Amino acid sequence: MSIPIPSQMLFAALCAIIFRANLPLSVILVWISNPLTMGPIFYFNYLIGTFLLGQKADENLYFELSWNWMVNVLGDLWLPLYLGSVVVGLTLGMLSFIIIRILWRQQVAKHWRLRQIKRKKNKPK
Repeated sequence: MSIPIPSQMLFAALCAIIFRANLPLSVILVWISNPLTMGPIFYFNYLIGTFLLGQKADENLYFELSWNWMVNVLGDLWLPLYLGSVVVGLTLGMLSFIIIRILWRQQVAKHWRLRQIKRKKNKPK
């Protein structure tokens, strides 16, 4: 999940370079939010934002690609949408970081044990 901004791949690549993260993975993962998944993702983020702000979610939301919709409807939605996007993004980012760290440590520990077993087998008597 991400903050809805244009040029997500470029932003992800720049952040990956600055923070020394995995560049290919960072660029690929922004494709989770594509035209098919953007609606449900943004609606979920909007619901989280309205919950955090103590507002009631608009049950009659609709999208229209017009200047009138952008000015009148998006003006009411931007705060809960962006707040929800930031909270969901940070939460999923932290969870992903923790899970990857645990999996990485398990992998390193497994390889370390296998090396120790292999050394014991090859140890001259």
